[in-house]
Amino acid sequence: MSLSVAALIATYRRPHELQRLLQSLLQVTGLSTVIVVDNEGSAEVQALVEKAYPGAQYLSPGANLGCGGGLKLAEQRALQMAEANLTHVLILDDDAVLAPDTITVLAETMERAQADLAYPLVTDARGHVGWLPGLIQRVPELRDAFDGTPEEFRARFGTEPRDFLWAQGVCLLVKRTALERHGPHRDDFWVRGEDLEFSLRFTAQARGILVPAVAVQHLPPPDNTALSREAEYLKHSAMVQNIAFIGFRLPHGRRIAWTILGALRRFFRLWSWPAVADAIAALWRGAVLGEPAGAGTGRTFRARFAALPPAP
Repeated sequence: MSLSVAALIATYRRPHELQRLLQSLLQVTGLSTVIVVDNEGSAEVQALVEKAYPGAQYLSPGANLGCGGGLKLAEQRALQMAEANLTHVLILDDDAVLAPDTITVLAETMERAQADLAYPLVTDARGHVGWLPGLIQRVPELRDAFDGTPEEFRARFGTEPRDFLWAQGVCLLVKRTALERHGPHRDDFWVRGEDLEFSLRFTAQARGILVPAVAVQHLPPPDNTALSREAEYLKHSAMVQNIAFIGFRLPHGRRIAWTILGALRRFFRLWSWPAVADAIAALWRGAVLGEPAGAGTGRTFRARFAALPPAP
């Protein structure tokens, strides 16, 4: 099949990871253009993009739009500049690393399966599978977290595609026609959950599949400082709020409303009971007020995050 794919990346203060991703994209078959939205607007990042992937489009929105807002801008630009032969867009985290055949395997599999979304196996720094999407039909062995390599996954569960309700935004191939039909990412989630809402919106009317035949790496930077722990806490709180908003306020999100229980369990397991007040605030803002984490006023999680001292 003839492929013309635009890779879309929203980044913020991750020059090392972004450079690594762009270098991997140089080897990827089927890629026609790369669009990078830099939420910091750094001259260093602009120079990096232009050097690491000649011909890439660099966009600086002039403000930190968040991941969803950055991807929305990239999606709008991709459709504005798209020629008739643009077939797909590829949503990427800036800390992903792709294999050369990622796009071709995903696209060919989704064409056979008549799907609009395709997501690969994703591996961590150990080479083990993680970040599985929300599969519709789970075999018993997949109810618990799978811990093994892609080869072990395929030997155990096969290589046939599996349908999902939602998928993370690490690496998601989307048909252009589906993006035009269902719309871009939301820009009011601030952080975490925009990929959940985006994929749920699509799978409410179309098919999304996990493609075990190909794997990509997800290599986020380490967060070891006390400051990054506070930042992580606020991002995790925002995730709870966004899940509550999706599950209780959006028609296409009601299928995952029950997952708020697991989200709260993980939240308290990590942050313990002193976090109760923020959990209640997240539920109130998300489920009752109908506010995702990028909306609202006062002491929102986003406002508290913005008040943190700059990272060293």
